[in-house]
Amino acid sequence: MRARENIVAQMAVPGVTVQLMDYRWSAGEQITYSERDFVVLYRPYNTQVTVAARTDARLLDFGQLMFFPADLSIKTAAANVNELVRSIRCRFDPEWFGKVWNTLFERWDDEKLEKCFDMRNVRIEQAVRRLGVEITNPGFASPLMIESISNVIAIEIARYFRDSDNDMRVRTRAGKLSEADISRICEYVSGVENKCPNVQEIAEHCDISPAHLRRSFKNTTGQTVYKYVEDIRLKKAQHLLADSDLALKEISFRLGFANSSTFSSTFKRISGESPSEYRYRHRH
Repeated sequence: MRARENIVAQMAVPGVTVQLMDYRWSAGEQITYSERDFVVLYRPYNTQVTVAARTDARLLDFGQLMFFPADLSIKTAAANVNELVRSIRCRFDPEWFGKVWNTLFERWDDEKLEKCFDMRNVRIEQAVRRLGVEITNPGFASPLMIESISNVIAIEIARYFRDSDNDMRVRTRAGKLSEADISRICEYVSGVENKCPNVQEIAEHCDISPAHLRRSFKNTTGQTVYKYVEDIRLKKAQHLLADSDLALKEISFRLGFANSSTFSSTFKRISGESPSEYRYRHRH
């Protein structure tokens, strides 16, 4: 059976439809998927789903960001529990998509499908999130914005698959990372929302072991990965406190803290003042 769908918001431009969706399925159900369009699905909230795609050889887990080629038919393993999943769905007409990527694969094997179902690309994530904001809160020239961002997403998807594994893998020389690799790590950490990226997740994004990442990052930057992530979260927090009216609860959620009290104590430990004190000082 197909997952039950509820469209919360949507906007369409020639060749592209962007939707905010709620998907629902019950424990024990197997989901069948088949679309004529190319589809990108992104879950704004990083909760793991229990369904997985079943291929001839194995099960492939679904990540937070997914890409489904046109005319692909898949069936999942049975769901473990009842689930309700909110997602941003971008549907690309095959003719429109083909103008951007005119050398599509003729066959999607398990290796390519694994990259489809668990894409790790912060640029695509950020672009899809922007589309989600645009369709829920339309502004001036929203259709033009949708078209522009959709083109960026299509190009990034083409680059994602055209780049070889070696091009994507972080390399080290004399135990140190290159400037380009450091930039890619920093871009990933800065782009993550609603959670705090850990060493394991960053290492997976870089296709190296966590131990290798810890050593090479410290050798290159002089600080630990943990300290770097902590500094980035502090800068994000300072920006949100000074330049927005968001409640502390919302800021703590965006930064991946368990609750506002944990956020407040961590902020004070690092900066020497509470979030409220920091906000007041920068507003007066």
